[in-house]
Amino acid sequence: MATYKDIKGTSIEVVSSDPSNPVLGQIWYNTTSQTLKGLGFQTTGAWATGGNLSTARFYLGGAGTQTAGLAFGGRTPTSAATEEYGGTSWTSGGNLPAANERLAGAGTQTAGLAVGGEEGGSVTAKTSEYNGTAWTGGGNMSTAREFLAAAGTQTSGLAFGGEDPSGAVTATEEYNGSSWTSGGALPAATQKFGGCGLQTAALAFGGLAGGSDTAVTNEYDGSSWTGGGNLGTSRRNLSGCGTQTAALAFGGLTGPTPAISSTEKYDGTSWTATTNMNTGRGNLAGAGTQAEGLAFGGNPSPGTAATEEFLLQGPATVTISGS
Repeated sequence: MATYKDIKGTSIEVVSSDPSNPVLGQIWYNTTSQTLKGLGFQTTGAWATGGNLSTARFYLGGAGTQTAGLAFGGRTPTSAATEEYGGTSWTSGGNLPAANERLAGAGTQTAGLAVGGEEGGSVTAKTSEYNGTAWTGGGNMSTAREFLAAAGTQTSGLAFGGEDPSGAVTATEEYNGSSWTSGGALPAATQKFGGCGLQTAALAFGGLAGGSDTAVTNEYDGSSWTGGGNLGTSRRNLSGCGTQTAALAFGGLTGPTPAISSTEKYDGTSWTATTNMNTGRGNLAGAGTQAEGLAFGGNPSPGTAATEEFLLQGPATVTISGS
């Protein structure tokens, strides 16, 4: 009679830790967790652990992709440090012109944009541009603010919402690579929310509006915002990535409870739940696409260096049974 090994070409290994490079279809028994596991093909999304940031931090900015990410600023206490992700590990990049936290980011690893935030205890309107090596000053926003969101590219950027010294704002501004001009205002003053997409097709979701956590989503068409489908979970201090029709929202804070790990994906009309992050956290940064997302940093205080990579579909380790 044919054995499993004859059919599949491999036997069930008994190991104390999961294999580092399993092949699709491989099955093993982990004696530490007392579980039978295998490498299968998942289509519902899964998070995997990536390389840690060199500096643990929260209130940071992010940009780029899963294999070419950018992390900058944040509280460690307040930092100017920039790190670049190569898909496995983070390496040091050029520092921001000044230590900054509660800022927003957009663009790519070699053409990044850092917008607003708090420098030296004061809310700022400053913009900085990254060329893959160093940051240089760009045009200032009309409205100084922190806890804002951003989208787009270095030469076609979008900054929206946030908090100025008087409170949350609705202001939207568009960047052309040198200066900012006014865009259509958000329907409600919102801060501590997620944003992604392009200058002409942006997405704003969640956050704090009217003193309460919100699940509201708004879509920008290059001139005005209109309502989209609500998140399944109201939350603030979350992050996300992707486009207006294929976005990912993850993490955040909700009410007085600890940071959450909830992850949702957007199809241009509605949000649906997908696999949670391995670690719940708020005030984190994100980059990448819905299919290949990146989450890094965040708190609880004093901040984490953890990085997680999201894969919408592809090989993933699954538990077949437990003891």
